[in-house]
Order: sequence, then C-alpha cells, then structure tokens
Amino acid sequence: MLNKMDFADRLKELRKRKGISQSELAGLIEVHYTQVSRYERGETKPNAEAMTKLAKALDTTVDYLMNGTADDVVQDAGLEKELISRFKEVQSLDTDDKKTVLSLMDAYIAKTKIQTLLHAK
Repeated sequence: MLNKMDFADRLKELRKRKGISQSELAGLIEVHYTQVSRYERGETKPNAEAMTKLAKALDTTVDYLMNGTADDVVQDAGLEKELISRFKEVQSLDTDDKKTVLSLMDAYIAKTKIQTLLHAK
C-alpha cells in the first residue's frame, strides 16, 4: 500500500508506474542515474530543486513525495478511491489498450455533455 511507504518507496513506485528507468528519470531531472538509485535505496534525499523536478517528472507533488499518502492525494484531487483503483489498472495496460479506454471515456463524456445541453433547453 502506498500509505505505508517512505520517500524512497514512493519515488520508486511512481517511477515504475510511469514506465521509465532510473536513467530516464535522471535525465529528466538532470542528475546522474546513480543519484536516482541512491534516492530509491534511501541513502540520500534530493535537494529542493531536484525534489521539484522529481515531482514534475512523475506527475505528483513535492508534498506527496516527502510525506503524502495515497488517500491524501486522492482526496486532494477530489477523486474517488474506486476511480483511482480503475485508473491504476488502466495504467498497466499496453499503449493501444490505454488509447482505447481513453477514447471510450472521451466518447462517454462527450455524450453526457451533449445530453446535458439538449435537456437544458
């Protein structure tokens, strides 16, 4: 569970979810890949600049990386836990399947918006 993790665990989990290697993450935050490895092993923590870059590269917040729980992130985002669970499952699909799911979601959202507009008149 994410809420039992420390910084190193959260960093590693987020990187893996994003599907990028330590080297790729290092390139994104402009450090040597061995530094990312040290972060993930809990040997060191990044400075403020690197932490900000990590959060941006991993689509999260500095607060979540440092202290957060999954529940805090879900609550702050206004998302239901059930939706987050489904999104995590979609995240593990291959690229084509993800695109299909997103297309279905987009179509349903568009349909609902059109229905709302039609019924508003």
